[in-house]
Amino acid sequence: MSRKMYRIVMVGMALLVSVSMLLGCATPPQSTEAPGAAPSGEKIKVGLSFSDFATERWKNEEVLMRKLLEEKGYEVLTQEANHDVKLQNDQIDNMVSQGVKALIVVAEDGDAIVTSVDKAADAGVKVIAYDRLIKTTKIAAYVSFNNVEVGRQQADGVMKAVDIENWDVNSKGKLRLVKLGGSPTDNNAILFRQGQDEVLEKYKDKIEVVADQWVDNWDAANALKLMENILTAAGNKIDAVVASNDGTALGALQAMKAQGLAGKVPISGQDATADGCNSIVKGELTVTILKDIRNLSPLAVDLADKLLKGAPTDLKMYTMAELTNDPSKTGEVPCYFLPVQQVTKDNVYELVVKSGFQSYDDVYRDIPEADRPPKTGEEPAAAAPSGEKIKVGLSFSDFATERWKNEEVLMRKLLEEKGYEVLTQEANHDVKLQNDQIDNMVSQGVKALIVVAEDGDAIVTSVDKAADAGVKVIAYDRLIKTTKIAAYVSFNNVEVGRQQADGVMKAVDIENWDVNSKGKLRLVKLGGSPTDNNAILFRQGQDEVLEKYKDKIEVVADQWVDNWDAANALKLMENILTAAGNKIDAVVASNDGTALGALQAMKAQGLAGKVPISGQDATADGCNSIVKGELTVTILKDIRNLSPLAVDLADKLLKGAPTDLKMYTMAELTNDPSKTGEVPCHFLPVQQVTKDNVYELVVKSGFQSYDDVYRDIPEADRPPKP
Repeated sequence: MSRKMYRIVMVGMALLVSVSMLLGCATPPQSTEAPGAAPSGEKIKVGLSFSDFATERWKNEEVLMRKLLEEKGYEVLTQEANHDVKLQNDQIDNMVSQGVKALIVVAEDGDAIVTSVDKAADAGVKVIAYDRLIKTTKIAAYVSFNNVEVGRQQADGVMKAVDIENWDVNSKGKLRLVKLGGSPTDNNAILFRQGQDEVLEKYKDKIEVVADQWVDNWDAANALKLMENILTAAGNKIDAVVASNDGTALGALQAMKAQGLAGKVPISGQDATADGCNSIVKGELTVTILKDIRNLSPLAVDLADKLLKGAPTDLKMYTMAELTNDPSKTGEVPCYFLPVQQVTKDNVYELVVKSGFQSYDDVYRDIPEADRPPKTGEEPAAAAPSGEKIKVGLSFSDFATERWKNEEVLMRKLLEEKGYEVLTQEANHDVKLQNDQIDNMVSQGVKALIVVAEDGDAIVTSVDKAADAGVKVIAYDRLIKTTKIAAYVSFNNVEVGRQQADGVMKAVDIENWDVNSKGKLRLVKLGGSPTDNNAILFRQGQDEVLEKYKDKIEVVADQWVDNWDAANALKLMENILTAAGNKIDAVVASNDGTALGALQAMKAQGLAGKVPISGQDATADGCNSIVKGELTVTILKDIRNLSPLAVDLADKLLKGAPTDLKMYTMAELTNDPSKTGEVPCHFLPVQQVTKDNVYELVVKSGFQSYDDVYRDIPEADRPPKP
């Protein structure tokens, strides 16, 4: 759904919850303060601990929970662990030390997090396990959905699609089934599997399980690789797939598409994501499960409020054995479970679109107008009213990259304030899909497009068609390699690379590096995604600096990281360290995500904080790593200035107003002398961030919050809050 609609729905629900609290939970003044309440005049602190923000839903739910809690008068602290179990334990300990009285926790690992949660509970903190069970009876509550029923509905949907009741084993052989479980550290994945197996057990005489895999971190890229291997081993002979969420299902579908199986082999998902529902209406994904998360955040906030005030709740007790599907577990936990609904092509419009859970434009993107249902409240062939708003399209390569969703929200807001209607598409790293999405937005009448390209070469197909149709196309932070674009806005990306290499070389004191006593400096280069032109420009700048010291440097590894993916960087660095016997002296990595992935491998070998490494983007996680002494340098590209620049430029181009664009040759922009032609550009400056200036440049400027940058840092070692 659009963020605007999401907020409207959430505010309405929050108001209902607030009213019910006022009417049903009023108590005398002396009983409204919990035993561990904050001192008079101070707000009570509530902590939010998230396993990650890469998962599409978690950041949105953090924003909503924070809003609802602040409306109730609480001070909110948030931490995000980036799939690091130890970090999440440390973050919870730190929030407890800061005086939180309640914690809402999305656990990375329901077993490993017990360490900090038990300590928190023993200190009197009310801990609510949010949508993932924490396996201790000391939690105050567990709120989620009926996760066994999720699994039942997934398997049921797939079995109906293959008409299992009428499956003839004699003529067809047994149905060849693939099971794709979720993250094995997520208790929900175990419960989904329990429900799936309850349904599949009824048909065990008709089914052969040809593969049964679990997908670490619910990662779509992992699911893609697993399915590629499964299809190879099975000679593409599979009949059905029970996958446990939309992300893993869509990853698996990429492999199935390559073999012509998408839309032919039924496959399940979960979460009713925009991408999942779009895949359903295209006839690829068979079934997804709607867990209406709009109801879960208000439930958790209301429950935290009641627990802190000692008010009655309607929690019910469940045994830990029931909750884990493990009969050896003992004890009970107070719980509240919300219902779920099965979504198919037949009901996706009613359940998902008309309810406002996902937006019409997101679900029916790339679907020809003639094949779409009417928008709610519209007749199928309604004529556009006189004075219709001009449409502007936003096309993003992905929303997994931390910054893109935030920039989409800001651009949409700024464009709508200027009176434009905004269409947004996100391609999930799929080049063909991004081309199709752009074609579709042009067919819907957009007059301008702001595009974050997945591949600056491959996207030329649709961009040239759009430009030929009169659409003003702005390449946003990534070059699209055609002179037909109206503008390219970004940062000085060669300077980014120079500053990265300069920061690392200063950290190793390269000027005084003695080759005779130390040998040559053993350097690792980690480039970004090879399809992103910026990665080429970063490398150009890095090499300009490194070239000056070529007699002192030995490059022991030079790798590029597909999709800027931290998990890929982790694996690459593990392999590099193994091959090099851990003997490396410096790493020039091209952004914070890949640097932090590499640092996980370096930590395991005791090299983090000893071997200098660069990043880029001045992310909260990157800056936190800098103040911990792990990441050496990051580059601040103040993206707060880029979205307004792009919106202002689109507005001027559409109105024929003058701009301050300057012409650059395509050869300059690509570092490829064979390229011809020129492109109008605007480049913003960049700044090098180190431990010495992170407070001034990043925190005091408001680019990242004090609490995010200095999380896990002892109070005595922090600067004062600005």
